[in-house]
Amino acid sequence: MKRLVVLFVLVVLVVAPASAALGRNSRSHETAACVKGAVAARIGGKAVCLRAGMACKAAYNRIYKRHGFTCVAGHLRKTPAAKPKPKPPAPTPTTPEPPYTPPTGTVGTANTTVTVELRDAVFPGSIVLSQTTIPSGTVTFVIMNKCINGPCSFDLQGVKAGAILTNMGQSETWTVALAPGIYRYHCDVAPDAMKGSFTVTP
Repeated sequence: MKRLVVLFVLVVLVVAPASAALGRNSRSHETAACVKGAVAARIGGKAVCLRAGMACKAAYNRIYKRHGFTCVAGHLRKTPAAKPKPKPPAPTPTTPEPPYTPPTGTVGTANTTVTVELRDAVFPGSIVLSQTTIPSGTVTFVIMNKCINGPCSFDLQGVKAGAILTNMGQSETWTVALAPGIYRYHCDVAPDAMKGSFTVTP
């Protein structure tokens, strides 16, 4: 009889820890049932409920971050949602420049001679006037070609297009009547590089 009692006690001692271990192992795979506002997670093999303000370990930050938290100074904080990148501002529409038209109106009585030098020795080239402020009236342009790389010309936009001077040292002279205003000019061979403007005063 004593032997049976001892055997029974031994069986109980072996089976009880085993069943307890099985219980712990089965619970280790369970997910915690969390109250509203908390998030279920597994930390160190245990099911826990994460919530802002609870104690935490920085070593588990990777796990916390997966659930929307960060461990800061030993306590959990909600990770703020990433702000959407602002849309770039729409480009400001550019107003096209109105087409140029030369000034019109009453022409003065002055009689002026202006020397014009066409130069291309220095990039991008230039047109040099002996004066850029001219009194209204009759203006005589004496144009001299000093271009060494090819032909050049003096075109007074909307008023008169000068001849294309093909050789360095060539010149031409013409006279026009100019009303007060701003006048534009350019070289017909290189209009984007060799250009400018002058003012005719009343």
